Amino acid sequence: MLGIRVGTGSSCEVYEWGGDDKVVKLFHANTPSEAVQLEFRNSFAAWKTGLQVARPFEQVIWEGRPGIVFEKVVGETIINRFFQGLYTFQEIDFYEADSELRIFARVLNDIHKATVSDIVTDQKENLIAIIGHPAMFTNDEISAIHTYIDLLPAKRQLCHGDTNPGNLILRDGNPIMIDWMHAALGNPAADVAEVCVMLEYAVLPPETPAAVDEFFQTWRQTAYNVFIDEYCRLSGVTEEEIRLWYVPAAARSIASGALLDEQITKLTAMIRHRLHKA
Repeated sequence: MLGIRVGTGSSCEVYEWGGDDKVVKLFHANTPSEAVQLEFRNSFAAWKTGLQVARPFEQVIWEGRPGIVFEKVVGETIINRFFQGLYTFQEIDFYEADSELRIFARVLNDIHKATVSDIVTDQKENLIAIIGHPAMFTNDEISAIHTYIDLLPAKRQLCHGDTNPGNLILRDGNPIMIDWMHAALGNPAADVAEVCVMLEYAVLPPETPAAVDEFFQTWRQTAYNVFIDEYCRLSGVTEEEIRLWYVPAAARSIASGALLDEQITKLTAMIRHRLHKA
């Protein structure tokens, strides 16, 4: 029943499952069962709203590893599209209605306007738990981050909670959002801030050709402008409201353990600067 591996994540591997139309997301054996159950429930709740989400079918155990069987989504991630554009020096057309960045913004706006009853995770509590205690911060700084989060404007809207561009797949032009483990009820500005922080502070891998990196430095500002323009226009949320969430968005990114040291240094400096101003 287990087929070829088609993807790998930080906590899982994805394999074809029993045919051409399903995959199984197999988590590492030490993944808490509660976390797997939470992702299944959140994915099912999001799918029931009618959002463009990979349909979850069932939970399984395969050779001691917990897993979730999903509808197979064949396509290309937004992050891959970004890199293709960078390596071909493709300029962003601010006015292109269906650019990847505007599509991404529309997907998030649709998520934030959806009505859902079966997702109950509190956004702020979840963020504090995910952030943990990164080594570069003192105990006082961690306390300041927690206080900062507590004072942010609270809402009770559906939020995806992990808006990495690798979690949006374009299938025949239709966007499909995956990885709903961290979905929560809260302020949509947090989802949008995560994307904005990535666009503003991302550092490309060291093997990136110098010409591509130079192009990226001008590309990122236009990318940010396009994304924020589309989301703010559709949602009515202001850029200032979104930027308030940069501190937790950056701290969450640091806690992922997936960033280069240069990017961690930049994000840490930004967090300290904003905490000092708060």
